Amino acid sequence: MLDLNDEMVSRIQEPAMRGLVRLGAPEDFAIRHLPDVLARFAQAYPQVDLEVTCDLTMNLIDRFRKGAFDLALIKRERSIEIPGTRVWREPLVWVTGGLDLRQGVLPLAVSPKPCVYRKRATEALDRAKRSWRVAYTCGSLAGTLAAVRARLGVTVLPKDMVPPDLHVVDGKPMPDLKDTEIAILEHDRLPRPAQRLKEFVIKTLS
Repeated sequence: MLDLNDEMVSRIQEPAMRGLVRLGAPEDFAIRHLPDVLARFAQAYPQVDLEVTCDLTMNLIDRFRKGAFDLALIKRERSIEIPGTRVWREPLVWVTGGLDLRQGVLPLAVSPKPCVYRKRATEALDRAKRSWRVAYTCGSLAGTLAAVRARLGVTVLPKDMVPPDLHVVDGKPMPDLKDTEIAILEHDRLPRPAQRLKEFVIKTLS
C-alpha cells in the first residue's frame, strides 16, 4: 500500500491541484480494491473531484473510447487487442454455495453479456464438453452472490473476492479457468489530476 510519507509529499508538492477525474471500473473492483485507493487520493488531493462509474468491462471500454472517462480499469482479454498499462493479474475460481456439481446440466449465476467472467466460465465449460445453462442473470455482484448462496447456480470470481460463507471448487469436476489481467486505460495528454490518480492506482495495486 502507499506509504503515508508518499501522501504527505504529494500534498506538499501539489497542494492546490484542482480538477475532475472521471474513472470507470467494474463493480467488483469498486467494492474490493478501490475504496482505500480513492479515499487516500481524496485526502492527498482534496480539491480534485472524483467521478466514478461502475459497469461491465466491455461497456467500460466502449465508453472510454467515446471519451466518457479519463481512466478506466478493465479486465483485459488476451483475444482482444486493447492498449493499457498492466496493473496486476488475478486467478479466477469457481464458487458455489453447496450445489452438487457432478451430475446434470450445470446452472450458472452470472452477469449479463458482455461480462468477461461469464465468457471465461462458458468457454471453459465448452472446452471440457460440460453441459451448462444460465440459471440466474444479474448485473450486480450482490445479486449474483445471493443466487449462489441460494444454490441457484455457480459463479466465477477472483480468488481473493470469495466470501467466507461460500466455497471454492478446485479441480474436478470443474474445468480450470484462465487468469484475468487487470489493466488501466488512459487517454493521450492526460490531465495532471488523472495522471496522479493513475499513479496511485498502479502503485497501490501492483
